[in-house]
Amino acid sequence: MTHRTLSLWLGGVLFGVMHTAQAVPMTLAQTLTAAQHYSAELSASRNEAQALSSMADSARELPDPKLKFGIENLPVQGSNDRRFTREGMTMSRIGVMQSYISSEKRDRKAETLQAEARGVTAKSEAIRAALQRDTAQAWLDLALSEKALAAARKLVDETVRQQGTQKASVGAGTAAPESVLALQVSLGAMRDKVTLAERDVRLAQARLLQLSGETITGVSGKLPPYQRLPADEKTLVEGVALHPEVIAAAREANTAKARSAQSAIAAIPDVEVEVYYGHRAEGYDDMAGVMFTVDMPLFQSKRQDKDYAADVSRTYQANDQLALTEREHVAQVNSLVAEYQAASALWLRQTDEILPLQQRRLALLTAQYRAGQSDLSTLLSARRDLLDTTLTAIQAEKEVARNWAAIHYLIPQESAQ
Repeated sequence: MTHRTLSLWLGGVLFGVMHTAQAVPMTLAQTLTAAQHYSAELSASRNEAQALSSMADSARELPDPKLKFGIENLPVQGSNDRRFTREGMTMSRIGVMQSYISSEKRDRKAETLQAEARGVTAKSEAIRAALQRDTAQAWLDLALSEKALAAARKLVDETVRQQGTQKASVGAGTAAPESVLALQVSLGAMRDKVTLAERDVRLAQARLLQLSGETITGVSGKLPPYQRLPADEKTLVEGVALHPEVIAAAREANTAKARSAQSAIAAIPDVEVEVYYGHRAEGYDDMAGVMFTVDMPLFQSKRQDKDYAADVSRTYQANDQLALTEREHVAQVNSLVAEYQAASALWLRQTDEILPLQQRRLALLTAQYRAGQSDLSTLLSARRDLLDTTLTAIQAEKEVARNWAAIHYLIPQESAQ
């Protein structure tokens, strides 16, 4: 085996080991942690907040001084054309200029940037809450899809085992030949259910791979307590103020207020101070000087006041948006609770009433069939009904779990491994 072949073989083995090591069942807490580490959107939001914080620190400082140098009064005509040392007015000049912006204006700008950073942080929490909700829903979908797949396969296996007995009964003349075809038709319908359950498992795995970057083949650990609401409805409504989207809207209102405070003092003039030294030709005295440049807001009512009025209007707009966001979240909580309660009622009816009745019916028909008191078609129909009821109950359980996750992760949760 050549060195290159050995290297390729070892690389393939290493990749296979790593891939196998990743493709393992994971708990909900592990999946949530992996999703948060994998999320590029969450990382981008954190970096944006850090950038704004750094900009706020920089905004409190004066601008860097500027170095100014050049030639003044260079002749362009006459006998001294383009001569640097013959004309007494020609001067090589060098100086330093510094802009002075009032500390109040710098502080207001820094406060605006800090408000923007807090707003980005609040939006980051909203991103984290949505990520946790989507990840938890996908994880619960995988757990319950695996449960549905196991139930469908079990019933198909039980029906497959019936084939040998049925063929023997046809050979002995105790059953009609068409009963074998009926059994095969029923098996085909049941296998369709298995295929759909397998599809749901793969879709949940693909969603988890998209969210967490991990190849999750199954779930491990306890399922969360989705059989009951995370809190009573009154507490959930009162907690709307803590929702990250509401906090983000409040931070937007604070940012708009900070901008209006910044524009309120925009008319304070900035000052530039320049100190220079000028060297002239031999025989002429050198020069020095100080120059001041001051802004002149002569048309404040048409410029600065208009900008301030616009920022005040945006502040009112942000406050209105905050009130609208709070109302929308109260309606969202009420809707989610209603959906959860309806899904829970359907699930309990399926599991506590309909499913036990289907199981007892199948057990009774099985006993009658073995005693020759019932035909195969009736038994197969009972098995199909049981499978349909089981899958319907699991689908109702999925809806309960999805709504529970949507309510539980309205506020981001700290997940501990």
